[in-house]
Amino acid sequence: MSVTLFIVFAYLLITLLLGFAAWRVSTENPDDYFLADRGGGPLVLFFTLIATNFSAFFFLGFSGAGYRIGYSYYTMMGFGTALVALAFYFIGQKVWQFGKQQGYITPPEMIGDRLNSRPLKVVYLSVMVIFTLPYLALQPIGAGHLLAQLTGGSLPYFQGAVLLSVFIVLYVFVGGMRSIAWTDVLQGVLMFGLMFLAVYLISKPLGGLTAANQAVYEIKPELFSAEGGGYFTPAKFFSFMVLWILAVPMFPQMFMRFFMADSPRSLRVSACLYPLVTATLFLCPIIIGVLGHLEFPDLTGRETDTILPKML
Repeated sequence: MSVTLFIVFAYLLITLLLGFAAWRVSTENPDDYFLADRGGGPLVLFFTLIATNFSAFFFLGFSGAGYRIGYSYYTMMGFGTALVALAFYFIGQKVWQFGKQQGYITPPEMIGDRLNSRPLKVVYLSVMVIFTLPYLALQPIGAGHLLAQLTGGSLPYFQGAVLLSVFIVLYVFVGGMRSIAWTDVLQGVLMFGLMFLAVYLISKPLGGLTAANQAVYEIKPELFSAEGGGYFTPAKFFSFMVLWILAVPMFPQMFMRFFMADSPRSLRVSACLYPLVTATLFLCPIIIGVLGHLEFPDLTGRETDTILPKML
């Protein structure tokens, strides 16, 4: 077994053990299983918010967009997503208050009860389920591609996607939201450390970050333009910025975490830290995508979304 495969299996085993540890301290009630007994403190809530939102698109989509569009994509995503924190502050605190007072567990439950409309509750539920399914499907798809690239094909795409899905289903089924929150803390810490480390390790053999960017600029100056080589018109840029504020808080996995906070203070702390993360961490995959032109200059279409594992 290669070192990479050993690390992959060890990591998955650790997440499963965390799931069982969460199960050991759980109680048999819906609040505990679905919302970790509404006990998400500032640190846990912050990490579970970022880990659940920064999914396959962060690792593959961002780096691929950096390869195709350049640094202007970071400006839009980094600062546009940072504005989501406004929703955490204004919407999240109100949702937490209603959940605490009325015992709501799911978003449709709250919407239907607050507006006294069963049809609206059903519509809200249907929209959330239908549009969440493709989002969920993207995660094992992205993981399968990452694992196939990083293991040199010794763990093929389909087997990697299935393996990851099985482990996730197991620890979620066993420990509920508490196991998700605990594994999110682990994954959030790893994501921070390893993404910055990846930028360092990739740029060092290329002469360092400054020299590598200068080399890319000489062959692809449009990657450094504010319009991304004509990709971003002012109208498109504005629509993207507004989109994140309206869309992200309505993701069911994000909305549920408003209910699980232990206090409004935890939501306020997350609202303050979230923009700092997007403004710094989102730059890493974009840098890797841009520098990818030095090693893989002719990628097109779907291939561009594999630039991060190729560079690693």
